[in-house]
Amino acid sequence: MIKHIVLFKFFENKKESDTKILMDKLMKLPEKIDLIRSYEVGANIIEGPRNYDVSLIATFDTLEDLKVYGKTEPHIEFLKYMDTVVIDVKVLDYEF
Repeated sequence: MIKHIVLFKFFENKKESDTKILMDKLMKLPEKIDLIRSYEVGANIIEGPRNYDVSLIATFDTLEDLKVYGKTEPHIEFLKYMDTVVIDVKVLDYEF
């Protein structure tokens, strides 16, 4: 199994207005991409200079499934939106 963790940091002027929109778009991906085995999205609840704003934790059966997920049309469409509101993204993928 592969764990895929993503942290999103919004542009300061986009944080309030677009957090819910980004989270809603993320939550719709499992309905459209059947490679996803589990999926969790959450918003940060403690402000701080090192904190990010939204997290995604997903699992996939294989590394190949994760790679295919990244190339699906729903994911690519999400990335296009993400680029308009997010200033930084951190990603960690590991096998467990």
